[in-house]
Amino acid sequence: MLYVATARIAYVAAGLGLFIVGAIGVWRITPHVRDRVTIWIHPWTQHKVFCPLSGQMDLRQNCQSFQLVKSLYSIGNGEYAGTGLGKGTFQTVAGKQIIPDLNTDFIYSALAQELGLIGAAALLLVYMIFVLRGMRIALLAQDGFSKLAAAGLTFGFALQTFIIVGGILRIIPLTGITLPFVSYGGSSVVANFLLLAGLLLISNRANRDMLR
Repeated sequence: MLYVATARIAYVAAGLGLFIVGAIGVWRITPHVRDRVTIWIHPWTQHKVFCPLSGQMDLRQNCQSFQLVKSLYSIGNGEYAGTGLGKGTFQTVAGKQIIPDLNTDFIYSALAQELGLIGAAALLLVYMIFVLRGMRIALLAQDGFSKLAAAGLTFGFALQTFIIVGGILRIIPLTGITLPFVSYGGSSVVANFLLLAGLLLISNRANRDMLR
């Protein structure tokens, strides 16, 4: 937002620096964040570690990183073309869900398995087009407020998508947020449609100003 408003890269660099310092500080003083980072870097273990969920010693992939590991296996199982819609292996023979919270946090894993690499990449391409159109709206807006609003809404959408997809693919530590317009959750869907409505309003105003 500061870069859009001022076009000064120094503000972006300063913001990134402060973010890195803050992230390291939170990692050092917050056990929950340390656990998240550990699960991200070392989801598999060859020796048993303490499992806070059961209070016993177990392999990390059977405890804290269970969701992430099973999610990665599901994505790999989809290969290039996928297993087909409705044909993903998300339950055991006993009916137990392999990936907990599959319909919310890990919906991208289900899509990647059933649609394969092609379908998963196509979904990301749709998100990229959305972001590019949002940035175009910001560029076409005539007044400063509309430019900042469009850029902010678009960046928020892109950041939400990157955080959840990046977490599932082990690019960044996993955190529980929804995938826009795909994950189950009423408040998330409403919020994203409001975001889309805001961009459309700004685009409509920009088009009217250009026609005058």
